[in-house]
Parts: sequence; C-alpha cells; structure tokens
Amino acid sequence: MGSFLKNLKKIFTEPAGSSKSNFITFKVKCSKCGEEIEVKARSTSDISRIYEGEGPSGAAFFLRKEVLGKKCNNLIYITVYLGSNFNVVSRDITGGNFID
Repeated sequence: MGSFLKNLKKIFTEPAGSSKSNFITFKVKCSKCGEEIEVKARSTSDISRIYEGEGPSGAAFFLRKEVLGKKCNNLIYITVYLGSNFNVVSRDITGGNFID
C-alpha cells in the first residue's frame, strides 16, 4: 500500500519541467482582462490520437481545451495539433492569445 501512495504522490506533484512529467504546458493571455494563465494538459488522458487525413499534415495528436481564469468569466478555447513526439504542429485560440 505504501508504494501505491508514493506513485500517486508522484503523479500529482511531479513538476511540469521534469523529464518524468507527462504534462504539456501552454501559457495564454485572456483578451478581456489580460490575465496570464498556465494551462497544463496531461499527455496520457487530455490528448486524443488522430489518424491520417483528420488534421494538418504531420499531426498525430489533438487537444481541445476550455480555459477559465480567476479574474473574469471569459472562456478561452484552445485547439492544438501535435506531432508524434508532442511537438506543436498547429494551434488556434479564441478569446485570448498564446504567450510564447
């Protein structure tokens, strides 16, 4: 039971920049209030596989996420197509801007 809890703790506390991390992070800025928000997507559950002809050339994965900040009620919608090694192939945002 102890090892189960250790593994569970690693899943939820592993820093995003760590090599063991399975999160992909994006920074977005709300177009209404200017709040900067860090968005984390878990590569094992938030991202869907796509097949040939379903997305842009070179895309293997797809992410669609709704983001809500703390300062206002403006919803930000992001759509990201990723390559086989989770590199960004294309991205689109409504209600905000990506911060590079």
